[in-house]
Amino acid sequence: MKRENKMKKLVILMGLIMVMIFSFTACQAKPAEPQTVKVGTLAGPTGMGMAEMIVNGVDLGENVTTEFTVASAPDQLTASVISGEYQIAALPSNLAAVLFNKTEGQVVLGSVNTLGVLYIVADETAGVTSIADLKGKTIVASGQGSTPEYVLNYLLEKNGLTPGVDITINYVAEHSEAVAQLVAGQATIAMLPEPFVTTVTAKKPTIKIAVDLSKAWAEASNGSQLQMTAVVVNKEWAETNPQVLKQFMEAYEASVKTVNDDPAEGAKNIVAAGIMADAALAEKAIPNCNIVFIPVKEAQQSLNEYYTILAGFEPKAVGGKVPGEDFYVLGK
Repeated sequence: MKRENKMKKLVILMGLIMVMIFSFTACQAKPAEPQTVKVGTLAGPTGMGMAEMIVNGVDLGENVTTEFTVASAPDQLTASVISGEYQIAALPSNLAAVLFNKTEGQVVLGSVNTLGVLYIVADETAGVTSIADLKGKTIVASGQGSTPEYVLNYLLEKNGLTPGVDITINYVAEHSEAVAQLVAGQATIAMLPEPFVTTVTAKKPTIKIAVDLSKAWAEASNGSQLQMTAVVVNKEWAETNPQVLKQFMEAYEASVKTVNDDPAEGAKNIVAAGIMADAALAEKAIPNCNIVFIPVKEAQQSLNEYYTILAGFEPKAVGGKVPGEDFYVLGK
């Protein structure tokens, strides 16, 4: 009898073990739920670092596909970022702050992807090699009422110059208007972003880069970086899909390195991705576009200083207030 009881117990125990093994195996074999990660980016320098990913695709794991959208203006992406339709987007970094405040923390920082792309260009005869040299000069610029104006005003003030008093700034609606004035000789000094800097220096060789505003910013703010565009991430999605996000950021960092290390190949991808139309122009512009991959932890200090300066000129530029620690949650 005792032997029979032992046998019964052994059979039951073996049965339980088999059930557990089957359950574990079934659990391990279960594929991830299919999902499409939607990524938005802007044409121009903001999107250049994603070119290889867009053209060649990116592996984010089993059952995960990626859909990229390249937009010509931020307002083509913002509504979809706010609604959560886009899980990831590359946008001006001040807009990242605006979206964080607008969504009450549901859009957070994923990385910084370009530093400053603004330059003072001038004719060789203008005698401009620094911000201080702009005293008494007239320049043409675009970006009035937005970050380019605030960056320029900050640098002028740090160099003891008052806009409208020590320097005349004629603002135009489009970057292309400033280029046209320089080419036509109607202006000799301008503030422009890439790739318009490369465009005008190619069209008129006497126009040169006079001041790199990223370097001027670092000199004026104790080495702080001018971080002008950023990658934002939907917080809820990121918390649910940490491994997918990790793989995306690793692939993105590699894509950025590829563009910087091989501008010729990068330019081909940039055109193929619809980020720029001219490969020759893109190749020449890449070195001045300051394409980077800066993780959240490393970006926080400089970005916070940048936001604080912008808010000092216009609080609306960062959505009413400088983002708090929750904006940098993915770096914790």
